[in-house]
Amino acid sequence: MEQTKVNAPDAPSAPVSSHTQVAAARAVSKEVAIRSNGTGVFYNTDQQALHDVSLTFHKGEVAALIGPSGCGKSTFLRCLNLMNLEIPHCRIVGSIDYHGVDIVNEKINLFDVRTSIGMVFQQPNPFRKSIYDNVALALTRHGMAANSTNLDDQVEEALRAAVLWDEVKDDLKKSAWALSGGQQQRLCIARTLALHPDVLLMDEPCSALDPIATRAIEDTARRIADTGICVIIVTHNMQQAARVSDTTSFFYLGEMVETGPTERIFTAPEDERLQAYISGQFG
Repeated sequence: MEQTKVNAPDAPSAPVSSHTQVAAARAVSKEVAIRSNGTGVFYNTDQQALHDVSLTFHKGEVAALIGPSGCGKSTFLRCLNLMNLEIPHCRIVGSIDYHGVDIVNEKINLFDVRTSIGMVFQQPNPFRKSIYDNVALALTRHGMAANSTNLDDQVEEALRAAVLWDEVKDDLKKSAWALSGGQQQRLCIARTLALHPDVLLMDEPCSALDPIATRAIEDTARRIADTGICVIIVTHNMQQAARVSDTTSFFYLGEMVETGPTERIFTAPEDERLQAYISGQFG
């Protein structure tokens, strides 16, 4: 991920916590998946919630957005597929470049945008249907299944991509609501992946899960990125950001304060506010 503005001056670095394991660096494509330029958000005409965020995300990258509650990280995430436009009196400014199209300022099809830029929310939200139908419904609604055999194959492919197939392959007709919380979240990921997005937004996907389920979601995110999909994840959990992401961006009071490779962000932060945050002085 690249920030288009100049980095802040050096500040004293803070060692990462002994409890935080930073993910090993991976080779990430230089091909851009999505880019924001001076992106901001206003509510009710004059209430600005997000200020001038410029970030570039690449294919095959896991990018973490961190910061205290109310800092703007989820607001920014919801800009990337224009979900904020569903909020009354909300206005997005600046631009978001997706495959050469400024989706903020040009006339676009929101349905197509949200198919290609998928989203997984904080709470698992499976349909009140079978495990199979949760994935199949997305495919049939979008006209992406030629026949029943093709549909079966695509459902399996999506469940495998979400690392869920082996756990549910003998119970596909059971209710999705019978799954554990972690399995439900991976089912929601499978439902999104079935539509073949190239960007996947995850808004605190592990906040309601236990540690074992959390690790399964983290492993799934990494595997998804390994297929070339750009994964952008909002998290309050700094250990999670360190474990799973290639790059990390720190938000504070509606501004994107610092961005860079995850290892550097956690071992040699440049901004004093980031240093204070990762050392636990506020959160």
